This record gives sequence, structure tokens and C-alpha cells, in this order.
Amino acid sequence: MISPRVLGRYVALPVGVVLGGVTTAMALARRSRPLHPRGVVVPVRVVVPDDVPELGSVGRAGTREAVARVSRAVGLPESLPDIQGVALRWYDDDGAPADLLVASTGTRVPTRFCLTWRRRPLAGPMTTLLPYTGRTGRVLLGAWPSSAPRPGATATLDLAWARPLGAWQVFGRVDVLRPLEASGESSIRFEPAGNAPRDLPLEPWVASLRHYAYRWARAAFRT
Repeated sequence: MISPRVLGRYVALPVGVVLGGVTTAMALARRSRPLHPRGVVVPVRVVVPDDVPELGSVGRAGTREAVARVSRAVGLPESLPDIQGVALRWYDDDGAPADLLVASTGTRVPTRFCLTWRRRPLAGPMTTLLPYTGRTGRVLLGAWPSSAPRPGATATLDLAWARPLGAWQVFGRVDVLRPLEASGESSIRFEPAGNAPRDLPLEPWVASLRHYAYRWARAAFRT
């Protein structure tokens, strides 16, 4: 019998090629990013009080400076609901970038795997939607507004992790250090597939699913 993981890899490749074609067409039509075409980049602080070995470098205790791009997936006017997204980037000790992308979803099963439309950014739960490979199994990562925003931060998000069907465990926070309305766009390009955090790679089938969408759309955007 073929395992679900192996079956997922075989299914993900053709689906990834189709997604790559769709996003490439969108990039050519828009002459810009096919998804999350506009956003703002803000400085943030990622704080993890205690080590969470299961999460590799993401779960390493400490405080790191980072940046976040807050954007709307479809790029609809702000008066309309859209899929809200946040991309985080920090740098490991050797200077390698680590990117993490979350998008607006629910938190329960199955809504943690379903994209949700909202009007305002940072106004509800967001998850990675698809799993990463932890040290002892698959994990999802999530972020949502904290009940206790930190002094000096314009917003604070709790960071949490869970097994795909398990309970969420808060392990850290993200402090947003500048108002979104006072921030601008940046040339920084996030690579959640290519720059997965150290010791927490994407599941192989997830990487296959995203590979062509990112690679082909970027090539089309540069033409």
C-alpha cells in the first residue's frame, strides 16, 4: 500500500505544475506579482521565551529582529474582504534568510486548512495552512492577535504550533514595531519554499506543490 506521504508527493507534482501555470498567467496579465501584489513591510521583533526543540531554529529561545510584509492575497480594494497574509523574514547566525508565510484561516479542524476572507490585516488567526517537517512529525505554525499587546509595539501576535489535528501551543510572539499605515513597500522578495527555516523544512509534497508557482511566476514577473 502506498503511504499518504508518498501519494501526496506524486499528486503534488502535477497539481504544482498547474498552479505554476495559473500564477504565471496572472503575473503576465498583471505585470506584477500574481498574488499579494501590494503590501507594506514593517520591522518586527520575534521573541521565544523557551526552547521548543520540535521547531528547530524557529523554536530557539531568544529575541531576533526581523521584518514582516503584510499584504492582501488577491489585491482587492481595502473596503472589500480579502485573504490576509503575513510573511516573516529573519536571518540565522550564518546570515542565511529564513522565511515563514501565514495566511488568514481558522484555528480548528478543518478550518485551519481553509483560507478565510477578512477586511482588516492582523485581525484574526493565520496559519501556514500546510505542514512542515518537525523533528518527530508534521507541524503547523500559526499566529493571531495577542490578548496582551506589548508596550512599544503597535500590534502583538502570539506564535503557536500544533500537530495537523492537534491542539495549539503558544511558544512565542511577534511585536510589530511600526504602524502599518506609516510603512511602505520594499523590494525584498520572500521565499517560503526556498528559504524554509533551518531544521524545519516543508513537507516534500508541499515543496513540490509550491515550487513551480513561485519559480515560474517570478520569471514571468521579471520579463
